[in-house]
Amino acid sequence: MRLTELKGVIPPIATPFDEAGALDLDSLRKLTQHLIAGGVHGIFCLGSTGECAALTEEESLSVVETVVEETAGRVPVLAGITETSTKRAVRLGRMVVEAGVQAVVAAPPYYHMHSQQELLGYYRDLAAALPVPVIAYNVPVLVKTPLEPATVETLAREGSIFALKDSGGNSNVLREYIMRTKDIPGFTVLTGMEFLVDTALQMGAHGSVPGIGNVVPAEYVELYNLCCQGEYVRARELQERLIKLFNICYQGSARLSGSSSALSGFKSALRWLGVIKTAKMAPPMGSLNAEEEERVREILVELGFLKQAAQGKEE
Repeated sequence: MRLTELKGVIPPIATPFDEAGALDLDSLRKLTQHLIAGGVHGIFCLGSTGECAALTEEESLSVVETVVEETAGRVPVLAGITETSTKRAVRLGRMVVEAGVQAVVAAPPYYHMHSQQELLGYYRDLAAALPVPVIAYNVPVLVKTPLEPATVETLAREGSIFALKDSGGNSNVLREYIMRTKDIPGFTVLTGMEFLVDTALQMGAHGSVPGIGNVVPAEYVELYNLCCQGEYVRARELQERLIKLFNICYQGSARLSGSSSALSGFKSALRWLGVIKTAKMAPPMGSLNAEEEERVREILVELGFLKQAAQGKEE
């Protein structure tokens, strides 16, 4: 499969662990099937939702190989290669390409700050070193350095990047990305701002990369389709329902970080839906306790995503 365009709903797949903290590849396979059954247009491995920074190299490759095998070419598989340097990103990129991904996703290198000129060189080097398209990823809250719209435009026009995922949280910047690149054939802009997918698509974005799409992939696909059909009132109603679902992310106590509470909330919801076995996170990130998981269940029931008596935790 050669990737020529990237549109639609491409969830950043979560990474399930068992009670002992090891990768749960059986649950990962079930989650992959859950996403495909929901009609997604691609799957993104080793993103923030997949706890990419917490995985060993061996675990990262196991995740990618498992998802590639399970998709069996039905949808494109992307893999994150965000790293601390060009050498490390190229090394990981070559490994995931060998494992069968159709594109790689790279945020600016983290730890050190970088200038925009350095980022131009970084993405050009990745494009030259790797035989698959490179997708740029703007997520300054996690890597410190933003991708400025002028930088994205330059890279897009010269073909060094194939698409952009924006999780910067600033709709003005998202609009500028779209305006600067809308005349570039084949170039697409994807939003990671799950609260604003309907708005982003109306602005001209081409799809979304929703973390909570792990839980409700079919609903995000429906939201995308409604926007493509111009059914913006119905899209807004569905978007507002999905915003309410985000309450599963806020059930962790003060002992947990916001990231731990949110990602463990996703996993807890998937556990209640019978897709994965635990809501465990990779240490040092903590996980929801039984009481907090019960509140997640109540939210799913209240919003109609889970039947009160017919479903429960997978044993």
